[in-house]
Amino acid sequence: MALTWQPDPGSLQQIMHLLKESQSPDTKTQQELKPKLEALNQYPDFNNYLVYVFTKVKTEDEPTRAIAGLILKNNAKVYYASFPAEIKSFIKQEALQAIGDPSPLIRATAGTLISTIAMRGELASWPELLPSLCHFIDDPNYTVCEGAFSALHKICEDCYDQLDSDALDRPLNVLIPKFIQFFSHQSPSIRSHAIACVNQFIITMPTALVANIVPFIEGLFAVAGDEDPEVRKNVCRALVMLLDVRATDLLSHMHPIIEV
Repeated sequence: MALTWQPDPGSLQQIMHLLKESQSPDTKTQQELKPKLEALNQYPDFNNYLVYVFTKVKTEDEPTRAIAGLILKNNAKVYYASFPAEIKSFIKQEALQAIGDPSPLIRATAGTLISTIAMRGELASWPELLPSLCHFIDDPNYTVCEGAFSALHKICEDCYDQLDSDALDRPLNVLIPKFIQFFSHQSPSIRSHAIACVNQFIITMPTALVANIVPFIEGLFAVAGDEDPEVRKNVCRALVMLLDVRATDLLSHMHPIIEV
């Protein structure tokens, strides 16, 4: 579908106009636009237009593209089950491609869209998602790596139970050790994302984290004095939770430090 569907130029311009107007700070304008945008949901192609603006119209300003992505995310949250299969496939394909967009705003919106689709129970029917994101975080291009980690962070927050399910062959067995490897990444944003991803599973302590508890704790202590405040904040969150659920493991690593 990504190869055959093309927007009608007139309809595209009308939708672009509505998206631009929706950014108006005027309350009356917002109230007038809301029913117009909601009415467009009765047309299946509307979501195709939103995908197109979000991922393809790169000459447009970032806020307009991001608004298209956020409306698409909200539509997916409510109506995704009724989307035709070809539209679902189109959205998935284009959202993954937007992961590496040069704009941080677009990358973050793509991650939110991907996580929302995953929350609709789509992890099982989107088998290429997690392998693709794991491949992207190994990309030497920072924007691709950061965008993929942003999406994974949101998925870990929203779909943590699915990631440890037998039905999906327990993706955490691969993800947890992968995340730990990035605790020492040169980018503070990537380090922060990696720690935050693992933090989502401390309280439930799945088998994959138990099996990697030693490198996890060692990795935390290695960046405990990190220059980046967000990294230090995530380390502190991890240590506080570990004191609740794995105090013995944590204290065994702290003992040599205390002695020094």
